[in-house]
Amino acid sequence: MSSTVEVYTLFDCTNTGVLNRQRNINDDNHALRRDQQRNFETILQCIGMRCQPLNINGPYQLINTEGQKYWTFTFDFDQPDIFLKDNNPVGMLIEDCNQVPMIIGLTESEKELFFTPYMLTIGKSANTLFRISAGK
Repeated sequence: MSSTVEVYTLFDCTNTGVLNRQRNINDDNHALRRDQQRNFETILQCIGMRCQPLNINGPYQLINTEGQKYWTFTFDFDQPDIFLKDNNPVGMLIEDCNQVPMIIGLTESEKELFFTPYMLTIGKSANTLFRISAGK
């Protein structure tokens, strides 16, 4: 039986599919789109240290009631308790991703990120959150 993790982040991790550094002559936003993809790949690589993420859905950009942009996506995993630490079902994922560098200055609305160019998953200033989906 698989479980689903929900990911929420203030970093622009749009899945653009841009995988190479060579700029397409007709793409003025190539560098932006590549950096957005790099952020998505960074999060997936952190997840991939412990499991193979399955059925990735998103990421999608949303805007909360205060007008702040954030990105969210879900993924499944099939190893029970693979992220379990201290009774937190995503505790190892939180620990693995804390303070991992990210690319900033893309389309984020949170200006505080410019002072913290890395994922913070622990503490009251967290900019990236993980949780087991309530639907599973």
